Parts: sequence; C-alpha cells; structure tokens
Amino acid sequence: MRFGFHLFMVDPAEHQAIARTADQCGWDSIQVADAPFFPEDISVPYPYTPDGKRFWPLDTPVLDPWVAITNMAAVTERIRFMPSVLRLAVRQPLLEAKSLFSVAAVSNDRVALGVGLAWMPEEFKWLGQDKRTRGARQDEAIQVLKLLMRGGFVEFHGRYYDFDRLIMAPVPGRKIPIYVGGTTTAALRRAARLGDGWVSVIHNLDEAAGVIAEVNGFRREYGRENEPFEIMMHCPDAETVDDIRRLEDLGVTDLQTTPWTERILAEMGVGASMRQQPPLQAKLEAVKRYADEVIAAFA
Repeated sequence: MRFGFHLFMVDPAEHQAIARTADQCGWDSIQVADAPFFPEDISVPYPYTPDGKRFWPLDTPVLDPWVAITNMAAVTERIRFMPSVLRLAVRQPLLEAKSLFSVAAVSNDRVALGVGLAWMPEEFKWLGQDKRTRGARQDEAIQVLKLLMRGGFVEFHGRYYDFDRLIMAPVPGRKIPIYVGGTTTAALRRAARLGDGWVSVIHNLDEAAGVIAEVNGFRREYGRENEPFEIMMHCPDAETVDDIRRLEDLGVTDLQTTPWTERILAEMGVGASMRQQPPLQAKLEAVKRYADEVIAAFA
C-alpha cells in the first residue's frame, strides 16, 4: 500500500514545506487540483455534495497544476505528484502532453496523471469545447498522450484530434501512468479500457468492495484483467492499520488521505474537512504522525 494526500484549499505558500516533510517521511504521492476558474454562478448543481452547492470559497487560490507540481518537485527527491484530476476534456492534448512531459523531465519522472471529465457547462462554453462530446474526446486524448509517450515521429487520425507525423521531445524516461477518475459506469469503463489505474472520489469501507469488483469486471470484459492496474482510493473511515489492510486485500494500491483533517472528513464530510485548515505547523506534525503511526506499518 502506498499513501498520498491532496492539497486542494491549502495555501500555495505552504506547498513546498508540506512536500519536503512528506518526502522525508515516506509518503508516496501528492495530488493537486485543476481548476482554471470558478464561475460566480453555475447552471447545474455541484455533483459531489448532497445539496449541490460548492463547499469552497470561490476566491480560493488554485495554482495551475503543472506550476504547483514543478514548485514542489524542485525541493523534493522521491515523492510523486499528480493532477487529480486534470480536466482533459476541456484541454488540447498536444499542449497538455508538452506540459506533462516537461514536468516529467524536471522532476526525474516523478509524475503521474489523473484525468477526468469537467462537469461545469460554463467551462466548456467559455473554453470553446463541446460538452456533448466530452467522453469521446477524452478517450482520444488519452490515446494521444500514450502515443506521444513512445517517442519518435507519430501521427494520429481520430474523429476529434487529427495530426500528421510530428515529434515531441523530451519524452518521459519511463511510462507515465494515467489514472482515470470518476464514479459513473462510463468512467469506470473508461478506466478499465484505457487507464493504467482508477482514482476514486470518496468511498467508505462498505462501498469499496462493490465498486472495485465493478471496475475489475470491466477489466475482464476488455481482456485487461492480467495487465498491471492501480486503484487509488480515498476512504476516510479506513482509520486503522487493519482497515487499510482490508482495502489492500481488495486491490487498493494507493490510499489517499488528508492527515490533518481526516477525522473531520469522516464525521462531517469533505466540505467541512477542507474548510478546517489548521496552521502549517499542525499540518507538518500531522504528516509526520501519520507516517509514524500508519505508513511505517506497511514499510
């Protein structure tokens, strides 16, 4: 089992100190958000809260994920970084490949990629993309990224992305894993068909077995059950080493937690947990304490 956490709603001025501490304590990964902008008003409910309301202040500072990752990679040695999730359906895959490969080059390949479908109609409208084709375009974009990772001259002729022979350099020294995010059947199928892994939103222990079995069923359907596949899950009620070993036995490879707010998350939900941001020193102590009490048991 590997361990990571997300930095959404954490002051960017704290990123380097947190990353250095996590790197030294044996954490495996840090995730960062992708949010180009927040509309003042949105035309659909937010899909991940019961009341459909966004739980964060709209002026929350969110760095471009590639800037945030480069900033932390510069002061660390071994920990991995990942956008979770990159709104690939509103982005041009050739340009994203250039950013991804550039960050891989300056971080010694300590980067993974989480991708997902943007959900706000305003993002598609204002960025000039068609929301109706987002799933099919993301499928092609994942294929483009994988093709470019091979290096050398490549070409691609899809329905939505079309280019003749071109070369992009540098390419990563090793394959960058692509984790597909989402909880819908379509998202789970996409992860099983195209992903190197699946990244969940939030599931409790009672839900984990069912959703993992569903993903694995789709992998068998696509003939990929024997290929390497990673499952990155946020399970806030997995509080003990025994709980985490249960998840490991189910096939979870990476547990995502927020060590400075996890109890709040389990009791009050994601919105309350992210709003309860303690001082930097308390965060650093929580990162160290979790490593000593939990991560060490899996070393």
